[in-house]
Amino acid sequence: MQTTVVPVHHTPLNVVKSFLLIGERVVIVDAGMRGGAVRIVNALQRSGRSPADVSLIVISHSHPDHAAETVPLKRLVRAPVAMNFAELKYVDGSERCPSTPTGLAGRLFLKTPLPHLQFESFRPDLNIDREFDLKLYGVEATIFPVGGHTPGSLAFYVPSTGELLAIDLIAGGIGIGGMLFNGRPIFPPFHEDKAQVFRSLGQLLKLPGLRKIHVCHGGPLRPEAVSRWLAKMDRSKAGRSGVAPGAGRERRTMA
Repeated sequence: MQTTVVPVHHTPLNVVKSFLLIGERVVIVDAGMRGGAVRIVNALQRSGRSPADVSLIVISHSHPDHAAETVPLKRLVRAPVAMNFAELKYVDGSERCPSTPTGLAGRLFLKTPLPHLQFESFRPDLNIDREFDLKLYGVEATIFPVGGHTPGSLAFYVPSTGELLAIDLIAGGIGIGGMLFNGRPIFPPFHEDKAQVFRSLGQLLKLPGLRKIHVCHGGPLRPEAVSRWLAKMDRSKAGRSGVAPGAGRERRTMA
């Protein structure tokens, strides 16, 4: 069962994306920001599919540029919503998802409206807190809980094409990602646990047949470029503290 990855752009300059996983059925990865539901349905139709083909909506994490259009999208395609319930409190209206800047770009981005966007609360139908096979939903792909960026962040792998959706574990380009130099790995604007990000990326880079890495901001990235970037981060961390990223800390995801 061949599965095709189709990016859905929500802004110009490759800055924010959702994805369609198209096989026998369609799985939508992330609902996007305001207007995203309509953009996703339009992308479905351009791909020769319809809302009736959608078997599942998966929200990779609860930042507004990924989750804000969940309720409108569910109304349009009438499919169940899945996410890691570690972030349930961030989408049911109880709390705001944390946004800890990774550097200057993140600190400046926090001064803009997007990270603070309010969206309609929801309760997902399916909890994904361990490795999850999407074959039951008509696509050949596996979901991995990876954490790091946010407590319940998810990544996706399509083995038939060697494509990884790392979402916000990493970005490509300049600033928050996108715009220019899209193939250059960088930190996205926010991470809650960089050590966990490094651990998860290290594990994902070992996936058999990995050929391409899709991200929400910028990209796609080549695995070799991400591996070099990760090694550079290792050297930088070791130079500052004498300890490699994540050393001595218990691994919580990506067993």
